[in-house]
Amino acid sequence: MIKKLLFGFTLTMIMAGVYSQSIPKWTIDDVLRSYSAKNDTVYVVSFWATFCKPCNEEIPDFIQLALKYKTQKVKLLLVSLDLPSYVPVKLPAFIKKNKYNTNHVWLNETDADRFCPMIDKKWSGAIPSTIIVNNNTGYRKFVEDQISAMDFERFLKEAIGAQAVIKYVAPMNNAEVIKASSGNREQLNEYVTFKSNDSAVFAITGGKVIMVAKIDDMKVVIIEKDKLFYTYSNLGITLIKKGDQVKADQLIGYATFDLDGYKPSIELYMSNAEKNIQLNPGDFIKRQDKKLTDHSIELNLQEPD
Repeated sequence: MIKKLLFGFTLTMIMAGVYSQSIPKWTIDDVLRSYSAKNDTVYVVSFWATFCKPCNEEIPDFIQLALKYKTQKVKLLLVSLDLPSYVPVKLPAFIKKNKYNTNHVWLNETDADRFCPMIDKKWSGAIPSTIIVNNNTGYRKFVEDQISAMDFERFLKEAIGAQAVIKYVAPMNNAEVIKASSGNREQLNEYVTFKSNDSAVFAITGGKVIMVAKIDDMKVVIIEKDKLFYTYSNLGITLIKKGDQVKADQLIGYATFDLDGYKPSIELYMSNAEKNIQLNPGDFIKRQDKKLTDHSIELNLQEPD
């Protein structure tokens, strides 16, 4: 029995020694230096812990997408905020079990009031938290929340360069493009408003019409494609119905006027099954029909059945 206990103790010490060597212990200054080089590498640094469920839900997507964009110089670093007692055995064992095959360090810091603002002044200390940096272009994005695979890939494309970002043709001709927000940072209910002298509204992508609804004096159309939902709000007249298949640039209806009664206006939302996806004016290129400069109709006409 004593021999067995001694053997078990010895094995535990050996394993602890092996595991402790596999997870470097870094200070916050080490972390900052890891993504400070002036080059075109996209650095992704994610702060996580073994006990953090949302962390462990997003990490597999991070690893997969970092590998997908490896040739475009994307580097992923996972920074563990686990307790010191986890470092010798539990942390590396957890990493191995979950096949987190990427770069790992353990943050050897205790003063969150000092190290959090060194990463981002808005960081409260909650995890998961991720910073994405491209020093060559000046791109920098910090997210103190779980990031979906779709959003993460979008951020990577933005960080890699503007040429990789998906650009949509605006749904209205010669439109003034305005970013708007609900003001609720947690929900990210952000959308883009288009205002034009031309009231015609065109689909920015093809897909299936899954909803046409009337809300007060306006109509809302939702088109689904590849698990993304495109919502066109503030339509006065729609030319499509639920179940229709539409093509990109197809005329889908006519916008009603904005609150000031000045110009036809629509709001465009993009979402997945979980939440709205942040949109910006820069996501759109100008739409201009050179053959017909104005497709507008009078919105007091009867809508076709």
